[in-house]
Amino acid sequence: MNLELGSSNIRKVKKFIFDHWYETVRTVPKDEGSLIGLPHPYTVPCCKGSFQELYYWDTYFTSVGLLADGQKDLAIGNTLNIMNLVERFGFMPNGNRTFYLNRSQPPYLGPLIAMVSAKTEDPDFAINAAPILEREYQFWTAKRLSPTGLFHHGNHAPRQELIEFYPVVAPRVGLTDRSPEECLKELSHTMAEAETGWDFTPRFNDVCENFCAIDLNSNLYLYELLLAAWSGSAASSRWLDKARQRRALMCQLCWDEEQGGFFDYNFVEKKRGSFVTAAALHPLWCGLADKRQAALTVEKILPQLEYPYGISAGAIPKKPRRICQWDYPNAWPPLQHITYRALQRYGYMEDARRIARKYIETVCRGFEKTGDLWEKYNAVDGTTRTVNEPGYLPSTVPPPKDEVLHGQTNEPGHLSSTSDDDHTIRLMGWTAGVFLDALAFLEDESSFWLLDPRYQLECTKVP
Repeated sequence: MNLELGSSNIRKVKKFIFDHWYETVRTVPKDEGSLIGLPHPYTVPCCKGSFQELYYWDTYFTSVGLLADGQKDLAIGNTLNIMNLVERFGFMPNGNRTFYLNRSQPPYLGPLIAMVSAKTEDPDFAINAAPILEREYQFWTAKRLSPTGLFHHGNHAPRQELIEFYPVVAPRVGLTDRSPEECLKELSHTMAEAETGWDFTPRFNDVCENFCAIDLNSNLYLYELLLAAWSGSAASSRWLDKARQRRALMCQLCWDEEQGGFFDYNFVEKKRGSFVTAAALHPLWCGLADKRQAALTVEKILPQLEYPYGISAGAIPKKPRRICQWDYPNAWPPLQHITYRALQRYGYMEDARRIARKYIETVCRGFEKTGDLWEKYNAVDGTTRTVNEPGYLPSTVPPPKDEVLHGQTNEPGHLSSTSDDDHTIRLMGWTAGVFLDALAFLEDESSFWLLDPRYQLECTKVP
């Protein structure tokens, strides 16, 4: 499917998104049972079925598309709601449910504030939001700081909540042969992995709390630069110092010269992780990498992740192992966005355009066959046949014998498929958001708020 930007296939997907945006909008001003009330209307990932809450990092990628579509009020409302939750709880929960109060998700409030401020041309919005952003930053400092000075994911769940978490995740991570009381430590690591948003992935070797994640620390590096830009001169110098220190630590602990990329760092075992994943593009998206590091990442890491229909969450496994959904061959919308915008930032425009076009084509192919948008796609064959863990929505089918798995085991994950009559995940918010942003990028390559030189250190600035 060779698509032009004005093709009928693209127009159909855009119309579908425009027609259904408001089916994902919820207005719940007061607490209702486990649902935490919010002062403004907000978007949820799906029109109906699962995921009927405001989720943290989903909301950033959904709002990317809302702003591209001119839906500024919804994007502003999403941002103000997350700020409200930070004010109320001292951090942004995984979502606006009481059972999500034991963990956060990847921190995107800073980028969300900056993007809304840039798109609405309202610098005061960011300046006024800075104290709330600083409060969230303090949560990560108080609760997730490792001895290295870098941050790691975790949770703050009491014992009983870990036990209650067991039936939700045990089938997905292979813990069903033990009682919850026998695997509390494993459950804690698993909940920490849920906080990463990559639930679940091989990149943390099932000990997520021991790892300083490169995407987490890249985002908090960006927080430091944003707070430096939005603060007075004395505070600005302090935030810039923090950013320099974080960059130095990441270059020391997470950068692998031989492999040419950034890797998660296990601060307990004092060594870098071994898995090549799309998280390696995050230091480029945030502007932490210097030009040489970016060049090596594009040369050595990108080819291991790129397939005919997009960027895989991870490289092909070199030996059989447990299948995870944040893994090969799954292509997740936020990772496509991070990749093409990271490449754009460092001037790799041909590569960036290629990745953006692949994503648009994959979404159009899926829509042509199913009439829906889906939360992830298969980077190898462009279908909606993706790897899920058992118990993960939507409903799944036994895996066919297929070369797509390349030697992976079928337990506990397996391939799933979607069908025309399965609308449990209709209009995934971040799928729509990244689709509209990819189109905007191809139509206007300069329209990216992260290119603002205020949000870069001198050593990482690129033309």
